[in-house]
Amino acid sequence: MSRPPKQSESTLHFATDVCPLGHVLIARVCEGDSAKGICFLSLGDDPSSQLSELADAFPNHELVESSDHFQTELVAIRQFVEQPAQPLVFRLDLQGTPFQKRVWKGLMQTSPGETITYRELAQQIGSPGSSRAVGAACGQNKIALAVPCHRAVRSDGKDSGFRWGLERKRELLKRERAIGEPGVSSDFNQPQLIGFDSPIPKPKCSAHSCSTPPKQTQS
Repeated sequence: MSRPPKQSESTLHFATDVCPLGHVLIARVCEGDSAKGICFLSLGDDPSSQLSELADAFPNHELVESSDHFQTELVAIRQFVEQPAQPLVFRLDLQGTPFQKRVWKGLMQTSPGETITYRELAQQIGSPGSSRAVGAACGQNKIALAVPCHRAVRSDGKDSGFRWGLERKRELLKRERAIGEPGVSSDFNQPQLIGFDSPIPKPKCSAHSCSTPPKQTQS
């Protein structure tokens, strides 16, 4: 089945970077000279797959690499991964069902180092008994770190999945829990991630660029 034609006035601007957890890809939708909030943030060790995932998630938008318009966000991401003492706060463009958005907003109310079970999160959003659906919503989250689905865990304490790799989930929680502990060094060992040094592929995209990217908001 062929994809619908791409929108001529709506583009998906993205930027890439590296951090201690691998490759970062971040994106937002721009319509004319207006930019929306962050709608995609992924971690990975295969930049080609990350870019393909972005294109599949937003099939009706032209991809435009626009690194200059994401410098504030990329710096904040690196700082968060290295020293996750405070939540990572961006202006977001959450795209999902009303139930998914309730789950994601519930996750954003957690703090670094804190975990919440799927059952607890279901109760928090007013949907007791929907633990399985909450877990599915966590798995469908497209915005890593700022929507901290790595803090959602199973009630039995066993490892649960993570869209960007279970090793990264464990490392993120380890870093968050270590911040503030006396005698803990701020220098962490970088996980051995396959493909960390893989080159970022260049997309086929238009020359359009958004002239008014939104500023990062803190709340």
